[in-house]
Amino acid sequence: MMGIGFLHRRTAGAAAGAMLLAGLAACGEDPAVPSPASVVDGLSLEAFFAGQSYSKGTVTTALFFTEDFSARFEGKRKDGRLLLDEHFSFADGDRLQRWNLGETGPGLYTGEVQTELDGGALSPPVAVTGHITPNGAVLAYDGFAPGGGETRLQFRHRMTRQSDGTVANHVTVSKFGVPLATSDVVFVKDKAALDRD
Repeated sequence: MMGIGFLHRRTAGAAAGAMLLAGLAACGEDPAVPSPASVVDGLSLEAFFAGQSYSKGTVTTALFFTEDFSARFEGKRKDGRLLLDEHFSFADGDRLQRWNLGETGPGLYTGEVQTELDGGALSPPVAVTGHITPNGAVLAYDGFAPGGGETRLQFRHRMTRQSDGTVANHVTVSKFGVPLATSDVVFVKDKAALDRD
């Protein structure tokens, strides 16, 4: 997420250069169906993101450009679903990403996400799928970069609970299986924890 996006308009400009990376191997896939132990020990997105949450991280586009960003989350549970607004803050402006996620079976998530594009309007909703992993969760979708254009990109979020109560999120962004960018983010419930780093 979260942060649940993590790219903006520079992704489109870097796409041509990233085609040089076509020889890179794709990321390994997680099992499609979680084991019972994974469901018990995994990350509950509804529990973590209910209320206020915060994040900070970096996005590296095509291995050449790295940028810092932060985000503020407002989440609520409604009719068994997590409704989450993610307010990104980039150096060149703020962007919104809106999530609607629900657990459709033990350890399985489905939903949709909308992303604010370069003109300020939200994109059409795109489908999100996900599942619990041991000590975390994975979300994947073909969507849009915050502040970017209408080029669809493949996003894969791998979230892992940390011993200090934070959640680490590694995001891979690709097109036609070619990695274009990565992002590393930390999610916290207490904004002061980000300010101490």
